Amino acid sequence: MPMQTNAVEYKTYTIGAGYLVKHILDQLDVVSAIDQNLRYQPEIGTTYGTLAQVIIINRMTFDPQPLYHVAEWADERGISRLLGIQSAWLDDDRLGAMLDGLADHQAEIWRAIVGKGLEKYQVELEWLHSDTTSVYFEGAYEDEKGQPKQEANGPLLIEGYNKDGQRQKGQFVLSLAACQRIPIWYTAWNGNQSDDGVYLADMNTLRQAGWVPDNVVMIGDRKLCNRETMVSFCRTNQFFLAAHPWTDTAKAVWRRTRQRLQRGELSWTPVDYVTRNEARKPIEKRTQYKVCEVGHELPDGEVNQVYSLRWIFSWSSSKAELDTRQRNKAIEAGEAALQRIAKLLGKYDYTSRKTIEHRIEKALSKAKAKRYFQYALCGTDDNQTWVLTWQQCQDVIDDEQLSDGVALLCTNVAPERLSAGEVMIKYKEQVSVEQTIDFIKSPVYIRPMWLHSPRRLAGLILLIMIAVLVASLLEYHVRRHVARTGQRLRGLMPENRDNNYPTARKMLQAFQDYTIVVVRSADGQETVHWPKLRSIQQQICTILGLSPVPATLNSG
Repeated sequence: MPMQTNAVEYKTYTIGAGYLVKHILDQLDVVSAIDQNLRYQPEIGTTYGTLAQVIIINRMTFDPQPLYHVAEWADERGISRLLGIQSAWLDDDRLGAMLDGLADHQAEIWRAIVGKGLEKYQVELEWLHSDTTSVYFEGAYEDEKGQPKQEANGPLLIEGYNKDGQRQKGQFVLSLAACQRIPIWYTAWNGNQSDDGVYLADMNTLRQAGWVPDNVVMIGDRKLCNRETMVSFCRTNQFFLAAHPWTDTAKAVWRRTRQRLQRGELSWTPVDYVTRNEARKPIEKRTQYKVCEVGHELPDGEVNQVYSLRWIFSWSSSKAELDTRQRNKAIEAGEAALQRIAKLLGKYDYTSRKTIEHRIEKALSKAKAKRYFQYALCGTDDNQTWVLTWQQCQDVIDDEQLSDGVALLCTNVAPERLSAGEVMIKYKEQVSVEQTIDFIKSPVYIRPMWLHSPRRLAGLILLIMIAVLVASLLEYHVRRHVARTGQRLRGLMPENRDNNYPTARKMLQAFQDYTIVVVRSADGQETVHWPKLRSIQQQICTILGLSPVPATLNSG
């Protein structure tokens, strides 16, 4: 770096991924989308759209900060210089007012930004993967009466059990529809919201937005296959594909199907499917898959119509091994629990039938072995001659063994569009939306939020989802480039282990050490020096078509 004779101070700022993220935010017109929808703007030399970028960049550096630390963080990291703002403008009152405005216009802002992203990155929306998760929080989200706070455009945080295994935490439910890991739509529902109505509501919203083609297929988990949702999808000619719950009806159909397979009336069809992880294994060690399809009718009494569905029973060797292993583990645990209780009869508090039977039921339930055992407890509370005997339910075990490895998928997509094997393969891609949800929770960290206002929480969720959108578009575009050209990113992974599927997390981390140098002269003039990008950084920027890094920039 050239020395300046009148320079009195050199200072470095590690802006990290801020440089990369800022350019993608510009491509998506994020500032414009926010500013056009917010009625009020701050009385300073910038807009809320510009200030919102600070929070988005903060989340994408994987170092989430509460509102009252954002100004200090932006100053220390040089983000205020990157965006041409003053860090003093980032006080928590102003940022809180911004979040209020974002909450009031979250749907309009999201539509504008996603619409721009779909156009810019040429994303086709034929297949949508949908799922839900719960997000829990510490802290108080209750009013003076101890009830969940009710604020306009903000979710109710209701205490309960959530999918992260945390009990009695204030939480909301987040539904997500994604295409190739790109979040297309999200909704923050009240806590403890059932998944039953979520899929249909999100699909209808997407239809109204005009983004999705008529033949779009929503792919979801078992809650999509409740009767009301399936009838609504069929009635409105909307396509779906989902795992079907293993209900009594499903079990009965499988038994009949199994008998037809044994008689040769039906046959399994092998599926040529190999996961990315198993592609390196010898063929004989890879998971084997096969499918068998039967028809199923879904009556709709309101319109006096019957819809034809396709039920695809899929089988995989790895799931068969897992089912067998889990059942054996449960039986062993149940056997051990019964033996332990048998030795305690008449001792301690194992002296009443009610208590003993309660302990047996609880122990078998904990071992997940209740259905595998029948037991008899002889004796009375008076004579205390307790004897516990038991035996395994071999008919239950035999019946389950015939179902090992089997799962049920349901769809109304025509076989001309998706064969039975392709239905199974397409459902396997459901992992993509699960990976997007994982990215939301870590490393972007949707929690903690350090807020006690559901309305502001909704505004912050919007900014976090924009961060996830930026990351997923980065990953989508780079992977598509690698697939098209065969040119991998060199240096992203250690020991030359670069592959065809670079992750957004790794690419963002590749910029985490990027540092600018600010030279302050005696006359108060500041010059920002932008060091040359490292090779891996330059590769990513070139693929994205980003403008070259400036050598210097006078900031006044």
